[in-house]
Amino acid sequence: MPNEAEIYADYMTGVRMRLDEIGRIQAVADMPDFSRNELIFLQLRKSLELIAFASLAANKDTYAAVFPTFAEDWKSKRILEKIEKINPDFYPMPVNAPQEIAPGRKHFSRPDSGFMTKDEFIALYQVASEVLHTRNPFTSKDPTINIKYSAPDWVARIQRLLAWHRVRLASGTMWVVCIPDKGKVELWPAAPKDED
Repeated sequence: MPNEAEIYADYMTGVRMRLDEIGRIQAVADMPDFSRNELIFLQLRKSLELIAFASLAANKDTYAAVFPTFAEDWKSKRILEKIEKINPDFYPMPVNAPQEIAPGRKHFSRPDSGFMTKDEFIALYQVASEVLHTRNPFTSKDPTINIKYSAPDWVARIQRLLAWHRVRLASGTMWVVCIPDKGKVELWPAAPKDED
């Protein structure tokens, strides 16, 4: 059985694969728009699920102690809500590529914008549900789905969130994670120089 860090890295690899698949879907010339949109939002939804389950894996011991039926959890929004109860600082924090400040010491500055926030995660999860589910013919809701960003923009925001990011576990441990365009996802234990 892989450990929590290995599961996290595997799921981050899965996110990268699904985001790459969106580019291939967009490149298919002969596809109806409804099919293309559904396939794109399916991959976005699966990406969000992978992020949620990676966050669960990173906080598994504490999560399992509080929620003994954790192995049955499947709804991403609910998983995030539960993780937040035990670890308010669980959501990946995007960082820029490291700069060496002294031998063996690296500094990771933070971007100001361009990444998917936790609120946007929840919004995209809901949007993906609306795109993927058939509309009730008797609803009075507006048939237009406001997706906020284009699919390429959503992909870019998720990639910016995860390319280099920091994860703080419920235990207080921190990981720095790098998801390169190709190759193995890297994960290192980290300690802050100063508290955030």
